[in-house]
Amino acid sequence: MENQLKRKYGLLMAMCMVVGTVIGSGIFFRNEEIITYVGGRMWIGVAAWALGGLITLAFAYVLATLATRHEKVGGLVDYSEAMLGKTYGYILGWFMATVFYPSMTGTLAWVSARFTVELFGWHTNHGVNQVLSGETWAIALFYLVMIYTINGLSPKLSEKFQVSGTFIKLVPLLIMGVVGTIVGLVNGVTLENFNFTPIADLVGTGIGGRQFVVGDGTAINAFFYAFVATAFAYLGWDCVINLNSEIRDSKKNLPRALVAGSIIIMLVYVLYFLGIFGSEQIAVTAVPGGTRDAFISLFSPVAGTVLVAFIVCSCLGTLNGLTVATQRSFYAISVRNTGPNPEVVKQVDSKTNVPNNSTLISMFLVAVWMLVIFANANGTIFSWFSLNVTNLVPIVFNALFFPLYIAVMIKQTDFGVFNRFIAPFLAAAGAAFFMFAVWFRERNSIFVFMIVSAVLSIIGLLFTYGKGKEPMKNVEYYIAGLCGIIAISAIVLFLV
Repeated sequence: MENQLKRKYGLLMAMCMVVGTVIGSGIFFRNEEIITYVGGRMWIGVAAWALGGLITLAFAYVLATLATRHEKVGGLVDYSEAMLGKTYGYILGWFMATVFYPSMTGTLAWVSARFTVELFGWHTNHGVNQVLSGETWAIALFYLVMIYTINGLSPKLSEKFQVSGTFIKLVPLLIMGVVGTIVGLVNGVTLENFNFTPIADLVGTGIGGRQFVVGDGTAINAFFYAFVATAFAYLGWDCVINLNSEIRDSKKNLPRALVAGSIIIMLVYVLYFLGIFGSEQIAVTAVPGGTRDAFISLFSPVAGTVLVAFIVCSCLGTLNGLTVATQRSFYAISVRNTGPNPEVVKQVDSKTNVPNNSTLISMFLVAVWMLVIFANANGTIFSWFSLNVTNLVPIVFNALFFPLYIAVMIKQTDFGVFNRFIAPFLAAAGAAFFMFAVWFRERNSIFVFMIVSAVLSIIGLLFTYGKGKEPMKNVEYYIAGLCGIIAISAIVLFLV
């Protein structure tokens, strides 16, 4: 065993990690949700996708500039340490390792399985519920074990899978974006959808089981709901940063991958939305399974089924990228001699150059979050609020990065005016707007999730003391602050 990762990835892998991890499942099943919210107001959907992309680009650009100055192991922790101190970097790393990456990985395993059920038509031919069925969750567990096995035994195979999967997943998006837009304009479906009027018997079901009339409600409500829905589809760009110590010439290649990848993603998303909007009537595309039906309607059953197979490959590519990042999340904090049993967790296999012990911990946590996601989707955890992980996890992510953007403006004196002030200001404003949008949609659920995150952070801080570990300064203030968050959140939760 050894404790150092080698530089084995090039610029192509870095770009494919950005594009391939972000573009995956969200664009497919979130698009159905967004069309349900906006109805015929196409401009709201385009605005939501475009604004989400621009905010993501601002986030990626700021971290790209930091990548040119700071480099160690686990880029997100590196930048947080440099700007806000070791304790803050550890808290961020702990959150990413215990909540963010494992919950998103579990979600992707489920979404990959959901589209597999739709691919084989089990949801219509055999009455299988593609969201909650035992078939779906059995396939999800199979995919999870398969991807972890590939990454654990052969990082080279994982790299090839990531690169090929990135190009494969662009096929259905670009085809639908171009063909759907042209056909919709020619045959009048786009205009018909644009003039769509909400109909009482056309009911959609959102995340958490909320039912509402498709396209009903004010434009501002529709925009906020659609904007928050895009957030999950834009997650994953940060995964490549965890590979900064494994990317060749990372101070140049990492910023290139982050910025170029973010621009590609935003353009593809907007084009695809326009294609889906014009491909079929809203009554078809605004329900679960609408994506598959739209492909089949536009390209024939055979071609449509092939393209849905590409969607499954796309989801698995995203799952692979998230797994690569998740495997290294505990390693990133253990090499700093923090976290649970760092001497064991930071060991790297001498043959595969994979942190196997970190991988095992992360796989266990992914399984735990899959149980939480399933129980919430099935309505068996809480009846009085929806624990919508895909919306709630990103708000804590943005909350943790908000101080980082402010710190760049204060401390990074070697940057020019744009990199030091304008870019981080735009990123901070984007993070604040996103947090407000999630609050607008989720309300009380946010406070519950803040309590959960604060408790997990305190548990993480308990691992910062012990034999052979470097003590953190003023840790009691962080614990007191987190206890304050829990108390305030609990008060607000029961008063709102």
